[in-house]
Amino acid sequence: MPEAKRPRTQTSAEASFPGLFPQTDALSTAYAQATPFPHTRIAPFCSDTLLRGVRDEMLTALHFTQKETDILKYHQSGDLANLDGLSAHELGRLPHLAQLRDALYSSEFRAFVSRVTGCGPLSGSRTDMSTNRYKPGDHLLLHDDVIGDRCVSYIIYLPDPDEGEWASSDGGGLELYGRSEAGAPLASPARVLRPLWNQLVMFAVQPGRTYHAVQEVCGRRERLSIQGWFHLPQPGEPGHSSDQLARLLGSGASSLAQIEARGQGDPGRAFAEFDPAEPGSAVPGEDPADAADLDSVEPDLAAPGASPADAAELDAADRRALAPLINAEYLDGAVMGQAADRFADASHIQLGAFLRADVAARLLDVLRAADADAQVGGRACVTAYAAGEHADWAVEGPPVVRRFLQLRADAAPAAEPGRALHALQQLFGGAAFARWLAGVSGLALGGRRGGVRRFRAGLDYTLGT
Repeated sequence: MPEAKRPRTQTSAEASFPGLFPQTDALSTAYAQATPFPHTRIAPFCSDTLLRGVRDEMLTALHFTQKETDILKYHQSGDLANLDGLSAHELGRLPHLAQLRDALYSSEFRAFVSRVTGCGPLSGSRTDMSTNRYKPGDHLLLHDDVIGDRCVSYIIYLPDPDEGEWASSDGGGLELYGRSEAGAPLASPARVLRPLWNQLVMFAVQPGRTYHAVQEVCGRRERLSIQGWFHLPQPGEPGHSSDQLARLLGSGASSLAQIEARGQGDPGRAFAEFDPAEPGSAVPGEDPADAADLDSVEPDLAAPGASPADAAELDAADRRALAPLINAEYLDGAVMGQAADRFADASHIQLGAFLRADVAARLLDVLRAADADAQVGGRACVTAYAAGEHADWAVEGPPVVRRFLQLRADAAPAAEPGRALHALQQLFGGAAFARWLAGVSGLALGGRRGGVRRFRAGLDYTLGT
């Protein structure tokens, strides 16, 4: 009788990712068709037993360090490539993490990734992965993952599987952004993927295209994940090419390059020179001491021939222009002199209760009402991307460096809080206030540039880079 054929022994990758490899062709087709850029989402991805072991080791055996810059805040472990340097005893505490890492960077799984994404050969010697904990308030702003020779980015999600499915209201979603015709990322994501248990998301890194971000995490749950990259083949590995990095980076400007190029400049907003001959706009017949109507009061500008730097002390006309909105104490010559001395010593100054108390109270009321109407802040942790956008307000970007609402300057605001804020903007943009600033700072001010910005909780930002 012929000898019975022995069953083929499963490889480590096949055992770790049961039933995954037969889906390669279907996943490749779906990947190419995905929007706003090619990506794949696989769930379930891994052996449930293996992933539960990984999660347990993350929480009991790894040390996490808080990482915080102007674009991110979360807690991260060291690079798991360093597992090879551990002693046998130390490695014995992390058997599931070691198995997962070895399976991910095995030849079988790298071939799977290459076929699904069409990215070409990947390095088997360059391991790059770490574990992340996003606690409430943690986040990661928009970027494209282009650093060095990263080729494919992946995220494996490990929230507590016994607490129920992660809800959209918990935040922490992976935001995927499309692009405008000019190639800049759009202000709002085209797709948001919740961090579900045993889910893998991956995509080939493309400069200026694979824009993504992580929403701020809300509530009490933690968003646990493993983040990593597959790199281009290293010298001596199959598929390595001397021009491979140039070909990868030559497809567009990375988000890091765009940040460095754009900086913090406000595009299209040039400085306007002060015009001392500009006519005033005081409300006829109104006593400035009683005027606190933010909808109607606008500043009285300087007398013809004056310069913002000419006067270190305000004259009566300037005080009348500023009195309807600014705390009277700050218009007093002696107080201005004290402020000027402090500014001269420190080159900065902070002035509390700067607006009149009644003006500030009313402004606070209309701002709170606007936030409540748009469901910003309060119990609504995850703010809708279009919250607060209407005729008076436009979103300002691109989100690679900033996102907030800007009060439109091309027309008078139609509703609160735009009307109240517009009145303040007119005041702070006038020559009378420029002379007040000149008196306190001792600086010659010849122009102005400004705007009214609205930052929505959990949504808006501007980078300090």
